[in-house]
Amino acid sequence: MKTDLQGRYVKEYLQTFYVLPFPSPSEHAYKLRMLENNRHEAILPVEAVSDGLDNIYRYAVGGMKAMDLVFRTLPIDIDRLLTILKSFVAVFEEVFELLLDPDDLVLEPECVFINITDYKAGFIYLPGYGKGVSKQAEGFFEYMLNRVDYDDKKAVTLLYDCYILMMKEEKGIEALKERIEKETPAPARAINNEKIFTEPVTRPRVLQSPSPETSLKSWLGGRFRKKKEPEKCPMVSEAEKGFDEDPGETVLLSVRRQEWSPCLVNTENEEKTVIDKLPFVIGSLSGHTDLAPKGRNVSRLHAEIRKTEKGLAIVDLNSTNGSKLNGETLIPGEVYGLCTNDRIGIADLEYIYKDGVHTPMTV
Repeated sequence: MKTDLQGRYVKEYLQTFYVLPFPSPSEHAYKLRMLENNRHEAILPVEAVSDGLDNIYRYAVGGMKAMDLVFRTLPIDIDRLLTILKSFVAVFEEVFELLLDPDDLVLEPECVFINITDYKAGFIYLPGYGKGVSKQAEGFFEYMLNRVDYDDKKAVTLLYDCYILMMKEEKGIEALKERIEKETPAPARAINNEKIFTEPVTRPRVLQSPSPETSLKSWLGGRFRKKKEPEKCPMVSEAEKGFDEDPGETVLLSVRRQEWSPCLVNTENEEKTVIDKLPFVIGSLSGHTDLAPKGRNVSRLHAEIRKTEKGLAIVDLNSTNGSKLNGETLIPGEVYGLCTNDRIGIADLEYIYKDGVHTPMTV
């Protein structure tokens, strides 16, 4: 799901803003005053400024990441889901408190920002947007249905229930809030400064039950697609193809194998990291990134190498300490094409990019 909004990132000193162009903010002066003079947890801080020719809204996002980026790498488990749903409820409560039009909320995942330290969500309120919050909310939940961790049955059940409540109930937000509160663990009670713990309930194991994914897909009638597997980079050279084409030919096994896959070479220790799938995410969030440098000023989700029509490219993912390409600081969110022997700076690390076409590697 893609919005037609043309957003971009702007860095000023240590702050990062997400900028959206929008004509005549004076037509929505009341809404803008309410947003600027009231700070809330789930609505991103905003101000209207002029950059010379255009009027723009500037949202302070700091080190938060766009939702569609975060959950391209991470599955949505029960803890993350609860936090996101609480933020979702909170933004509607804040909008109603400020007497604003909920149709001006932007719920497309590329415009919802996640703090990956606690997974709280920040939402953009764009005065005059008016795209219809009900349809947006439906798309928002279907997006999460595509990315929920289907091994986490609690998360699947909660998301399924909330989807139904949001779509079916007349008072969807109130019903949604009640359902979330049922799922949230109650705080432990204490008597005389001693916590009371209850014994866990042992539930019988159900054998051969249908998977949550199957039941959800059946109910939705195929309205959401299966998560796309990362694209694999080519790994076989022309010489290797010959081995399969003529199995009767005698071949010397001592011949060095050539890989034609692109890679990154660390300039400090010359360690090679093969880019064997796309998108290829660089960041310190070990286990959920493809290259996780340790002990450096690398953001959890720092940069991404992706495929474009012209070849591979690199994108800075609104990292704290920035990325560089041949000494040039990258603008977050902008796409920069890669050529072999390009120097990529990730915080205070540097890599040489090899495209695997002009300079085949040997191992």
